[in-house]
Amino acid sequence: MVWRELDKGVRNYLWLYSISGFSFSAVIAVPSFGKLMNISIENVGWLFSFSYIVQAVLTYVLGKKFEQFSTNYGLFLAKISFALGSLLFTLCNGLWLFAIAQMLLSFTDVFYPCQVMYERALFPPKYRETLYSYLFFATESTKAISYALFVFVLSPFMGGKTFLKAVFVMIFLLNFFYAFSYLKILPKIQSGLVLHKGQVIATTNFRAFFSIMFHQYLSYVAFNFSGFLVISYYLIDYFKLSSSSPFLFEMVFSASVALSWFWRKRIRTKAHINLMVGNFLILSTFLLWVIPNVYVFFTSHILMGIGFILWFPAKETIKIQIAPRELGRWEGFFQGLNIFSRIFTPVLSVYVAMALGYQQVFLISSIFSAFALLASLPAATWIRKFAYQSKVD
Repeated sequence: MVWRELDKGVRNYLWLYSISGFSFSAVIAVPSFGKLMNISIENVGWLFSFSYIVQAVLTYVLGKKFEQFSTNYGLFLAKISFALGSLLFTLCNGLWLFAIAQMLLSFTDVFYPCQVMYERALFPPKYRETLYSYLFFATESTKAISYALFVFVLSPFMGGKTFLKAVFVMIFLLNFFYAFSYLKILPKIQSGLVLHKGQVIATTNFRAFFSIMFHQYLSYVAFNFSGFLVISYYLIDYFKLSSSSPFLFEMVFSASVALSWFWRKRIRTKAHINLMVGNFLILSTFLLWVIPNVYVFFTSHILMGIGFILWFPAKETIKIQIAPRELGRWEGFFQGLNIFSRIFTPVLSVYVAMALGYQQVFLISSIFSAFALLASLPAATWIRKFAYQSKVD
């Protein structure tokens, strides 16, 4: 069994990573909170966009810098920022404090290259795809249980802003602990250039590596364009559901991913196949969202969950296999590009929703997802040949 073969530090990381699943509640809660504060969707869209301007530049700079410094410190700063942003939302009483809280909450994204480099050094190469599946089981099972409690237990007794502020308090406390776990509990990685002892830097060409990174970028653009800002207002305004409804639809997605525990280990297909199939299922989900039916919208998240549990572990496994040693600067560059795109996507998606309808937003996301599928072909082809050559050798 894979779990028994893992170091204690890896197991601790997998357990504590479940906090990230609970923390995702903030991403869902913020647009709903803005709606309840009577902040228009246009203003929330502009706030989201403005919060990404500085981050787009910092992500590349920090990604390159943490090639030389311990990634533990970067992840500590990421979780502290998230915790403080959540705390500020509990004190929020106006537009400016809302904006500052959102800045702190989203600032954690600039440290994403630190997470990728940390996991590259920590995860045994032969178990990477399995371990990324474990990560999603940890986060999504936590989300499914938490959101069920939010919707069916907490929300009926604490409606509106009080309910959301209670969620923000819990997120603050957990992330404060999570931040210090990188300094006191989890394994220390000396720098972003450190590799796992089993890691072999593959001899590859930049075209294959660029392919998987561009694929990742386009996929994230698709997700961001149909992000929780649009979805929250869609559920509350279009379908007239309560402020807890975004948690309910995410609970369906999380339950779908968590239940993959019972079938995912039986899938023996290679990473490049899982990448393609997962991407296709995600693309299909965006197309289903074009249908203006609340039941289709909710149940389609089962398909999204299946696609995601195939796509993300495969994408990360292929990326790390192909990546050069200087992964931090490239992850920082593409994450910076992703954040730069977020400057425009919230506002653009809002105006598309207002002018053409919410369904057109989801259609545009499906187009980005289709291009992402095409962009991944060179990387998928290379990794298939690499796996075959390794088997022959």
